[in-house]
Amino acid sequence: MNTRSLAISLCALTLLLMAAAGCRERHQAPERQAGAVPAGGAAPGAGAPAGRGAGAPENLACRLLTRDDAEALLGGPVLEPPVTSSMADIGVVSWRCGYISAAKNPTKVVTLLASRWQEPAGVRRAFEHAHALAQTISGQVPETVDGLGDRAYWAGGKVNQLNVLRGRDWLVISGTAGPGLDQLAPAKAAAAKILAHD
Repeated sequence: MNTRSLAISLCALTLLLMAAAGCRERHQAPERQAGAVPAGGAAPGAGAPAGRGAGAPENLACRLLTRDDAEALLGGPVLEPPVTSSMADIGVVSWRCGYISAAKNPTKVVTLLASRWQEPAGVRRAFEHAHALAQTISGQVPETVDGLGDRAYWAGGKVNQLNVLRGRDWLVISGTAGPGLDQLAPAKAAAAKILAHD
């Protein structure tokens, strides 16, 4: 997967979350270092959205999907630093953490978008709304995945994303193991590692 394909995949993921959250205005700020808490920032894993000008909480996605996990999942070293970003909205903060394999041919990628809501009812509504839109966005009927979190589904087709609901968190795992290969099995393996961290 080249950089352009990765950017398109990440944009599709962002569009899905924006649709689920009602397309409210978002404040987006790239992070300088994965897992870093700025001076005066919130405690690790804090769920309150950062106000404009306030320090952002630790990147939850990079805490749940570590470099060691990514190297195990992708079968070798990954490029440094990971691709990261964060977004804050009323009642929700989202973090992205993505790793790209150092080896080429094929380039492998694994990403996690972790969104933490202040209220469990809010994340459930957003998750259900995204599930209802999944077929329209991906072009395929979403597939229920048992044994992960409180609820999980796979949106294949154009997006290839595993969505996992767990408490106040909505986790979206995506990536590629290579062209023409099964993408669900690697996403489930990533989900197992991610869920073991929290």
